[in-house]
Amino acid sequence: MSSGEMQFLNATADFMGVFHENIARFEEQRTMFLGTLKSLTAAIDAKDRYTCGHSERVALLATQLAKAMKMSSEQVEVIRIAGLVHDVGKIGVPEAVLGKPGKLTDEEFQCIKQHPMIGYNILKDIPPLAKMLSGVSNHHERWDGRGYPDGLRGEDIPLTGRLLACADAFDAMSSPRAYRPALPRAKVLAEYESCAGTQFDPELARLFLTLDFSEYDRMVETHRANDQPAAA
Repeated sequence: MSSGEMQFLNATADFMGVFHENIARFEEQRTMFLGTLKSLTAAIDAKDRYTCGHSERVALLATQLAKAMKMSSEQVEVIRIAGLVHDVGKIGVPEAVLGKPGKLTDEEFQCIKQHPMIGYNILKDIPPLAKMLSGVSNHHERWDGRGYPDGLRGEDIPLTGRLLACADAFDAMSSPRAYRPALPRAKVLAEYESCAGTQFDPELARLFLTLDFSEYDRMVETHRANDQPAAA
């Protein structure tokens, strides 16, 4: 082997070493970033004992729906992270309102309706989350334009928001609330049939009904077990 070839191989080895070191550092930073997001969303969910694990479950369902739509792996990851952070704005909503056992007053409901934009404003200056912001701000919009905060209609609602709307509503209906027990699965799924084209994007609602909810059910059981008070 000539000295020129040897120099080329040595240079290539050095480059690959730096390349792999950068990948390792990137993965470490990514893991730390996602861990921080999960800790943040767990803290938000903990404000309301009735929504323990809600953000993780929404992220799971939204990810499954994105995969069913044949989205790219990069797009699926955007949807997953958007699901994790979609409710971060609830940090600005009083716990007394989030966990109120009775019907909310008009003033209290207006307070709740602020959380998508509170979340948007919290996250908008974090560059890695730029693609997720539409999910944060638009997950309570409705296909018929009767949602909030902007009353967007149909395809004017960003796709990430429409995806998260499906996932968020499923977990909300499937979870106990201060004012009602969890709804039976059959009744929850019937809502997607009856509300396709009003509350939900009709195409996404039909696709949502084809999902396998076994992993979701396992996650519910895990969160329920973790939420049990420790024995004295």
